[in-house]
Amino acid sequence: MTYLNQKTFQGLFMAATITLTFTSCLGPRMVNKWVAHHYQENPSEAPKKKNDQITIVSKLPGTDDKPSTTEKNVSHLLPLIFYWQFDYRNTCTLNPNLPVNNFTSAVANYSGHGLKQKLNGNRLELTIEQMPQAFVVDDKGHIIWIIYVFGWEKLNVQPQKQEMVVSYRELNPNNEVVKTGKVTVSDVNAEMSLKMFQSLKKLTWRYLDEYDANITAMSKKCMDKVSADL
Repeated sequence: MTYLNQKTFQGLFMAATITLTFTSCLGPRMVNKWVAHHYQENPSEAPKKKNDQITIVSKLPGTDDKPSTTEKNVSHLLPLIFYWQFDYRNTCTLNPNLPVNNFTSAVANYSGHGLKQKLNGNRLELTIEQMPQAFVVDDKGHIIWIIYVFGWEKLNVQPQKQEMVVSYRELNPNNEVVKTGKVTVSDVNAEMSLKMFQSLKKLTWRYLDEYDANITAMSKKCMDKVSADL
């Protein structure tokens, strides 16, 4: 039987300490704080003026009033004697009101570009069935102990890919259904990796900036498809 000497135990203890230091700072509370700050600076609000000709309903799973809910889990952990590898994932689900408000604003802007004329007095009901709503802050780490302890991490922000799916009904003034359909738009959100000397907080904010812009673009593309169907 092979016994580990005191120096080996000291090295492993140091490696464990470094691992805990790397991973304890980045957690759900911090990610939620970054998201809340972003939407305080860049609020996502639905148009105050109601459109009687176009109504929007959301089937996205509801949450409380918090901007986001984040869960942390370990997707991979390899604690060997001289090499440790781990993968901690913080999965952040945004409050559905954020993308829904974005979608509603995009539809309101779109309606002035010929959609009302195309409806010709009829009403349009849009039901949001699915929409990109979550992303992952991924922390992959490596620790090697030979004589000294060496550690490094790779962090990125990546989308949980999900298509935008919207069904619609066109109704005449007698509230009779004239036409129904469903349109799908691919998720265009993309992964962002943390570069040297960059801030993970600012990278997350940059991802959310891109996410908001992408939801607007996807919403417009969705309405292009709906308009073409009518």
